[in-house]
Amino acid sequence: MHNSTPFNRVFWQRIKNLGKEGRSLRQRLFIFAILFLMTLLAAVFVILLISGVFNKGDRETKILLENELNHISDDIYKDYGSISVKSVDLAKALNKNIEKRLLDKNLKPRDLKNHPETYHEILNTECQTLITALLRTKSSAVFLILDGTINPTLPNSDFSKAGIYIRNMEPNIVNLESPYLHMLRGPTEIAKNNDILIHSQWRMEFNIEDNAYFTKTINVAKNNNTLALSKLYYWCPNMSLPNTADKVMLCLVPLIASDGTIYGVCGFEISALLFKLSYSPDVSIYSTVFSLLSKTENGQIDCSSSFMAAEYSALVRNELTDVKLSYQVKHNAINKYISSSSEFKGLHKNVTLYSDNSPYIDEEWVVSVMIPIKDYDRALYNINQRLILLFLGLFIAGIIVSFWFSKFYIKPITETISKMKQTKPADIEKTNILEIDEIGRASCRE
Repeated sequence: MHNSTPFNRVFWQRIKNLGKEGRSLRQRLFIFAILFLMTLLAAVFVILLISGVFNKGDRETKILLENELNHISDDIYKDYGSISVKSVDLAKALNKNIEKRLLDKNLKPRDLKNHPETYHEILNTECQTLITALLRTKSSAVFLILDGTINPTLPNSDFSKAGIYIRNMEPNIVNLESPYLHMLRGPTEIAKNNDILIHSQWRMEFNIEDNAYFTKTINVAKNNNTLALSKLYYWCPNMSLPNTADKVMLCLVPLIASDGTIYGVCGFEISALLFKLSYSPDVSIYSTVFSLLSKTENGQIDCSSSFMAAEYSALVRNELTDVKLSYQVKHNAINKYISSSSEFKGLHKNVTLYSDNSPYIDEEWVVSVMIPIKDYDRALYNINQRLILLFLGLFIAGIIVSFWFSKFYIKPITETISKMKQTKPADIEKTNILEIDEIGRASCRE
């Protein structure tokens, strides 16, 4: 079939004689240039490989995560510490005001449960104290819960507690003139008197039946009655009030009268929204990076107690389906966090939420910054892919340059040889290239 035309016959003949006829100077020069280019690029590749350039994304990510982790953990330490201090100050102010009011009525704090009609008056009087404290604190809500109910004749009254829960619906906006406040728990009459809107999930009193935050704070205070009030605040992890959908963390301080009677708790709330607005990582190369504030137990991160902050939290929320995350700490490297369904890369460090001698000091909290491992690997692959494409581009550019260079370099030789075939050697013009002019002179002598 290939012998059907003269052109094909010549073409196939050249293919057969390629090794017999040898290669031209231009072909040889082109091949040598390509070999030199390949050797040079291979040497550069090995140097970059040894120097760790292909792991540069790993190192850069670790530095970014370390910076974000230090920044976020420092902010959490300062903000949570400030809220703890202000919760204790609020408890002291409420204790002073309530005891004074009870003294005016010739009542003792331990007799407060026997006079439920007093609860409404206390709540109404202390509402402005709570509002003022809320607007001066970086928190999303303030609350006061008394150890008793306004109506003890109702069913399950033992689990119903009178109190006030006021939420700032715009906690990240400082506006003391017209705060956007809603009452989540408490008498509606008090809300009306203080220009507070009623929340859509409002209830009259607190239901503590399935929530240990109230009883735990009071019981721990009873068992540590020699400790100062500043040691008795408690950070309740991720939870939600009954009949509400919002996830919150509460800082609770017991209300302790001068005679030692514990008659309630007060404190501040940090909502999931406020946590997200305040502590989301700022790492632009990973859209799914997130931070966690969590309790740890037996070398595992307790996701059920975690608060998460991320710019695009919906992208990673489904990844945290497990209650526990185990982790593998690597020296000078990014840690791996493992659950039964997902894996993450990141870093974590301990954060102190309690003061020395606190009865809760054994509770370990960590701040972590993580990335789903599939997104982490994809980003590193993209970085290395760009390096490989750069090498490929340089190699192709080198082939093109070698092709034109060999053509330009051999051109004087081929032109001289062509002239020697067509004219007398003596008529060939001088090229000023020593080797070629020497060939011309040799041809003239012959």
